[in-house]
Amino acid sequence: MPGIIDGHTHIGLKDFLTASIPAEKLKRPAFRDPMENTIENLIARMDANKVAMAVTFPYPLAEVDRLRANDYVLAAHAAYPDRIIPFALIGDDVETWLALGVRGFKQQDILYAPERFNLRRAYRLIAAAGVPVLIHFRAGEGYSVPQQAKAILRGAPGLKLIVAHMGRHTPNTAEKVEAALLGLRDEPSVLFETSTVRDPAIIARAVEIVGEDRVIFGSDYPFNSSIDADPLAEELRVIGQAGLPTAVREKVLGGNIRALLGMEERLSS
Repeated sequence: MPGIIDGHTHIGLKDFLTASIPAEKLKRPAFRDPMENTIENLIARMDANKVAMAVTFPYPLAEVDRLRANDYVLAAHAAYPDRIIPFALIGDDVETWLALGVRGFKQQDILYAPERFNLRRAYRLIAAAGVPVLIHFRAGEGYSVPQQAKAILRGAPGLKLIVAHMGRHTPNTAEKVEAALLGLRDEPSVLFETSTVRDPAIIARAVEIVGEDRVIFGSDYPFNSSIDADPLAEELRVIGQAGLPTAVREKVLGGNIRALLGMEERLSS
């Protein structure tokens, strides 16, 4: 099979923080991990796990200098053009980042408040460009991932939308994932990314509900570094334990994101 593609990784430097992260925010599980990961460290971890390429974007914090952070991702792509697939943090400057060569966008509703920008306009521009947006939706009490996603799609028909973490609530569980899958199974432009779910049974269930073409592997590396020596390896292990047929596993581990990004056409041309 073609090499594995990790559909969800972060890079960035502590130097990109323009303000201290509030104490209340630091209590969240994500902040058990350091908010720094260099280009070199990501490539080394990919090499250790035989990952050919990675979709890469900054840490999606309101306290991060978004412009510097996005530039760092583009620098990573320039240094490793055959390894790094650059996504930018979403904002009101979608056209700028598309012109600079990003292949998609990342939005984080929990750590990176979407009300900062005119997102309806951004979604329309992203849809017109034919690139995807990966969104970590709010999934706690009172939040419906399918309702949020469908509202976005109504305003931006044809948008390629990747649901980060398969729409789960609590990290490293499948909480609320099946509801997200069932609620969006009739939306063919919506894909589900597997990171920090860590439940092989729900990976298999996802393929059953939405189909083998709409599930993509992601690790969220370097998150979970506080509990695992190699969190990327752990995320790959979950996919391996899902009992998927070989052809389906190959789609999840790279084929589906290649198709979404049009990489097959470029490779064959």
